[in-house]
Amino acid sequence: MADEYESLAEKNELTYEEAIALKEEIQKRRESGQLAADVVLAPGKWHATPIRNAEIAVGFVNRDPAQGPGEVSMTNRPDGWVDCYWWFIGG
Repeated sequence: MADEYESLAEKNELTYEEAIALKEEIQKRRESGQLAADVVLAPGKWHATPIRNAEIAVGFVNRDPAQGPGEVSMTNRPDGWVDCYWWFIGG
């Protein structure tokens, strides 16, 4: 997963599935106490993820590791989707 994790961490725009995979890997590494060099690939980086609706978007930002204050911005689109801009903290 390290190569895939690095690839996802470097992207600015992620699909919902990619964003979930990145969050899952971040959480897995935090739980294992892993602090290898590749964990902090991007000390701080904004990602954009389009999400189907507001309810799913809220669930996403609250999913472990949850975004904190100032680490997310959401914009409703006319088609019902939500553009979610979230801060990635590498490890």
